[in-house]
Amino acid sequence: MIKIAYLILAHNDPENLKRLIERLNKHQAHFFVHIDRKTDIEKFEKYLIRYENVQFVEPRYNIYWGGFSIIRAEIALARTALADQKSFDRYVLLSGADYPIKSVDDIYDYFEQNKEIEFIRGINLEKLENKELFGSHIDYWQKHDYPLIRKTNTFFFKAFRALINKILRNFKLSNRIRHGKFDLYHGSQWWALTDNCLRDLLEIYDQNKQDYKVFEIMFAPDEKFFHTLFFNSTYSNRNQIDGPDQPIQMNKRGEDTSKQTSQLANIHFLDASMTKWFTIEDYSLLKSSDKLFVRKVSTNMSESLLDKIDKEILNKRTV
Repeated sequence: MIKIAYLILAHNDPENLKRLIERLNKHQAHFFVHIDRKTDIEKFEKYLIRYENVQFVEPRYNIYWGGFSIIRAEIALARTALADQKSFDRYVLLSGADYPIKSVDDIYDYFEQNKEIEFIRGINLEKLENKELFGSHIDYWQKHDYPLIRKTNTFFFKAFRALINKILRNFKLSNRIRHGKFDLYHGSQWWALTDNCLRDLLEIYDQNKQDYKVFEIMFAPDEKFFHTLFFNSTYSNRNQIDGPDQPIQMNKRGEDTSKQTSQLANIHFLDASMTKWFTIEDYSLLKSSDKLFVRKVSTNMSESLLDKIDKEILNKRTV
């Protein structure tokens, strides 16, 4: 049987993280967890201390929505897992707000039957005929990481960040930074890659870090960084599917009006809004899905849903 490493980004809700790990804790799975540095890690450690196959990753980074800090955390997760002597066949990127909607045996069977497939989708941003405001996210200066500010869920911080970026978006990136050495791709953040693929993508990045600094000053690099590495590599023809061809369109607030990102999901069920928290009312929708995980759920809003998933789905293997 294949060996799976789950790479998990978490910043709150330690109860759901524990529940997620408990449900996936089978077949010698291993869990690598990055806790946002702005969060007290002891709240998570007390829930997971008894699990020998759970490793909290260092270094930890202060995570900021829309910033490159998320990529730093993902790279830390990947490097730690790849260096582990256990050696894994598949690396699955999750968040602490995810939950399986298929039994663990079904999840393993799915990856076993698709050993050669890299579950990452992307659309080429350079070839879009109508970028609308998407161009402002990749061609102009942005700043979303503020390491000295820890309280980010405040009106003051959000207003401050919006003002800074309104000013910065008046300055187009220089040709030295936006160099065109590779096409930029966009997709859903959550992927599942094989060992050789993930190793090679990080090697490409390590050998060309200067060229990839563009991701440090663009919006939402978590939806572009690994996708760009992948689709400019020799693995580009081993992905699940390229994704829809219609162009991404955005409104004046920079929101994806075509719901493109949710359509580019790989193994996750995502609501088109990308912000919806799933509840018991969504059970039938999730049960009929062919995806492996749902995002987003929480202990406070989704407990009844998760209880029903446990009882009706996770304890039953698909025949």
